[in-house]
This record gives sequence, structure tokens and C-alpha cells, in this order.
Amino acid sequence: MHRSLPGLFRLLLRTAVLWALAVLVAPAALAAYNQSLTRTLDAGQIYGKVAANNTHAFLGLPFAQPPVGTLRWRAPQPPVPWSGSRAATTLAGMCAQVGNPFGEPDPATFGQPVGSEDCLYLNVWRPNSSADNLPVFFWIHGGSNTKGSAREPLYDGAYLAQRANMVVVTVQYRMGMLGWLNHPAMKTGNALDDSGNFTTLDLVRALDWVRANAGAFGGNSGQVTVAGQSAGCINTWGLLQSPLAEGKFHRAVCMSGVPNAYPPLVGTLAAESLIDSLLVDTGRASTTAQAAAQRVTMSKGDIASLLRNATAAQIMKFTPSPVVPGHFTDGTVIRASGLPGLLAGSYNKMPLMIGSTHDEGSYFAFLFGMGQPTQAELWNLANFAPPGSVTFNQLVKPEFQPIYTQTHEVLTYAIDNVLDNVIRVLRLQNGDIYRYNYNWDDTPQPWKDTFGAFHGIDVAALFGNFVTDEPNFMRFAWSASNASSRKALSDKFIDYTATFARYGAPSRLFDGKTPWNNWTNFVCLLCSKRMIFDNQPRMSADDYLFFWPRYTLLSPQQRELLFRYVDFNALPESVDPLRDGTR
Repeated sequence: MHRSLPGLFRLLLRTAVLWALAVLVAPAALAAYNQSLTRTLDAGQIYGKVAANNTHAFLGLPFAQPPVGTLRWRAPQPPVPWSGSRAATTLAGMCAQVGNPFGEPDPATFGQPVGSEDCLYLNVWRPNSSADNLPVFFWIHGGSNTKGSAREPLYDGAYLAQRANMVVVTVQYRMGMLGWLNHPAMKTGNALDDSGNFTTLDLVRALDWVRANAGAFGGNSGQVTVAGQSAGCINTWGLLQSPLAEGKFHRAVCMSGVPNAYPPLVGTLAAESLIDSLLVDTGRASTTAQAAAQRVTMSKGDIASLLRNATAAQIMKFTPSPVVPGHFTDGTVIRASGLPGLLAGSYNKMPLMIGSTHDEGSYFAFLFGMGQPTQAELWNLANFAPPGSVTFNQLVKPEFQPIYTQTHEVLTYAIDNVLDNVIRVLRLQNGDIYRYNYNWDDTPQPWKDTFGAFHGIDVAALFGNFVTDEPNFMRFAWSASNASSRKALSDKFIDYTATFARYGAPSRLFDGKTPWNNWTNFVCLLCSKRMIFDNQPRMSADDYLFFWPRYTLLSPQQRELLFRYVDFNALPESVDPLRDGTR
């Protein structure tokens, strides 16, 4: 019996649909992630643990050999393979540094040497699901490149991994002059070892580890987002400037940091300062002036021996502060063209998400002389003072109170100006740049008036970690009254970030979020330039194109303070609105 034409058509259509479904469903079923806690990496087998927010965590994974002994100040080497199944259930210890409120904070160790050179470990979180081929989010912690750790509770990746449906990786790296040392006495003839950029090399090695092992965690090594805040952002800029990192990541999130690059001579000068301090510390010289004279007569071998025999504690103690020079333009690890080259388009181009907080300057004004309490006193006030018992007078020195707020506003404006103008130049060649300001500041008083939306507050939103059950450096910011608003904003922030990690843009058509347009260099009242993250996220036309006119708003006291720290007489008169006379 012959089928009718309509019946035959329906049969063919049904067959075509079934075949299409088979093609779509079968690969997904075959590719489903095995939810076992045992994973096989390129160096051996590991087993992780069940973690919070229905995730799996694999902690303390070595991505390089310990950079100790003969491996100090050398490019990191792949980890030595192991036999059996290695436990990956505990966070590794932090890198060598001077004790501070970050990383593994303990007021008893503030100002004292802590940490270890054996610290090149990373951590992985992923959802406890069968989802495969997930984006990889690679996090670089902040801390002025002298402090901090992936152990910080703030960086626990469980909530971010679950909410964003991503594989989250947090990484540690050498800091201070263990991470940045460039001196002729240490040259070996190996371009990597001689670059001085050991922090960047650590991060490149970690990206190589991700490329080799992301698949073991259901991650897509072809969809890697590098992100960092403060020094982590500066180091993200460094990876953008490194030929060695090209093709190893595909998006970048930079939070509260600007690009830097130094000629190798700057590294030599910093290393000479370290050498002089070591000569005094070891009793070979009485003063730094005497040490400098002695250093000139020393052979390269003697200098190398002095540096290699120094303890990690000595090296970190004498590391320049507040920020160690880094990203030396050696031409191998960091492009020789440096910042001019970056601005001219010589970098690893990719979609960029660049942000800062509404009150970046408060943190710096406070730490660089205006804050009243010591580190230990501030730690106790932030963590243990009864709610409502702390006053503004306890936090800011009396002589700076009249100008404190205006001063940190000016510093914030300067940071925004630098970022906007970097973006303005990069935008000429890169159409995928997304700018934000994080303005949420519903913190309890007097912390709100003191810090506002301070440097780093957006990191808590990114990870969804508002840590209240253990002491930490931003415990003061979280209260029962702001719990719902901070949680709601955090979820929105994560959703934008997850979309960016997947698609290279933080919003898509009809995704239910406020559209986040890429940066435009046009200046107009209706132009969308940046996302403002507050209780109601919105796009804004704000543009910090002009910096100097803001200074004309300063009070006489503010101008007097600025004159103490800035040599305005060294500036051309045409750009100096503070000098008396014709503008």
C-alpha cells in the first residue's frame, strides 16, 4: 500500500527531527563530566573533596616545582610527577611576605616574616554536576605584589563556580623581590631566567597548567578568562603584555589596577638597594652608604652569592614598598615596547572588562598617613569592636579630618582618569572593552564615611563571599541590615561576569539584564560608557576625560596637603592650575 504524500512528508520530517536530536544529544551525553572526586592530571592522580554550594574543590595543586635553592630566581619548572593518588583537600601555605592583614592574617605576626618560598600552588572549584566544557576563570590575588594569598577566605571559589557555572582557579605566585629581581650579577644567559619577571613567569606556567589540565575538571582550555584585582589586575596587564601568554587566555577582567612596565635599569636600581640592605643586615657594612661603596667593589660572583644565601625573610623585609617595581621590558617575557607599545596596540588583544570602585582613594589616603590606628589596632576595630562603638575620630587623625574625604576623592578621580584614558587609547583598536564603577557603599557607620566603596569591595561581590564567621580585613563592612542588598548585587555582578567569560561581552540580547554596552570614545550626555554597580545597576555617560579642572575645587587646606607631596613646579605651567598666575 502506498503512503499518501502528506503522510510520507510527515514521516520524513519526523525522521529528520529524530536524527537532529540524536546528533545534538549524543555528543552531550558522551561528553558528560564524570563527577568522581578523583582526577588524573599531567603529573599524576589527585582526589578532591565536596565543598560548599554543591561544588567540588581540588586544593593545593602544585603547578610548578618549589622555587627554592638553585630554582630561586629561575623560571618555574613543571612539577615532578608523583605516584599514587595525591590529596587535594587543603589549601597550600602562602608565599613569603611580611605579616599583614591579608592572606593568613594574625596580628601577632604583623610586621614579621611569614610564609614560604615553597608556594606555587593553585586551587580549583567546579559545580557538582555533569556539565562539561565549562569556561575557566583564572584568579590572581592582589596585595601590591608584596602580600596576600589564595588562602584568603575572600577568594574561596565555591559560590562563584556554582552561580556562574564555571571552573574557578585561584593561583599563588612569587612576590616582592623574590618575584621581581633584575641585576647583572644574576644573569645566566637564559633569556627567561635573566628577565627578572618571575611573577609573570609563574602566572604563565599556571596558564600552561590550565591548558594541560582544565579538561580533567570539565573546563574548556580554549575559553579561559584571566582576572585580578589591584596587583592581580596589574599582573593581568602584564600577561596582556607578555608574548609568552599569547593564546593561553581569551578574556581579561582587570579590577582596580593600571598597566605598568619598567626598563631593566629600574630593576637593577631596586636590586642594588636590596644588596645594600643585605650588606648592613649581615654585618658586612655599618650603613647603607658604606654598603653602596662596598657593593661597587664586589664581583658579580660575590653579589650573586650574597643574594642566593639571603633568607626569604630578609629579601621580603627589604623589598621596596609600597609597590615593588615589576614587569621589566626584557623583550622576552614582557615586550620591549612596554607601555607605549601597549597603548599602540602591541599586546594580546581580547575582550576586556575593566573596573574600579567609587572610593578607590580612601584606602590609600588612610594607609599612607591619614589613618589613626596601627595595623593591629585597625584589625581589632574592624573585627571585634561592638557594632556602633567605633567613631570617625578613632579612624582618621584629627589634623586630617577636615580634608580627608576631599583628598581621597581626588585620588579616586586620578585613578578613574588614568583608567579612562588608557581605555580611550586602547579603544581605537579594540572594540570589546567594558568599563564599570562599583558604587555600593551601604556599610555601617563610621566605616561608610571613612572608606565608602573602598578598594577591593567589588571582589567580595565577585566571589559572593561576605565573610562574617572569621576575622578578615573587610569584616567591618558587613551587617545584617545590608545582607540582602549586597547579596542581590553580588548575584548580578557574577551574572555579568559569567556572561563575559562565556561570550566576551557581559550582556546579550534578551538575557534579562540591563544591557552593558562597550566603551565609546564619544563624549555626550546620552553615550553609554560604563556600568554603575549599585543597588540598581545602570549605564552611565560619565567620562573622566579632564583631570586638572577638578583641582580648582579644592580648599586651601587640600592644596597645602597636595603641595607637600607633589612637586607641581616641575609641571609645565599650562597644565598646573594650582600655581599662582595666569592659567
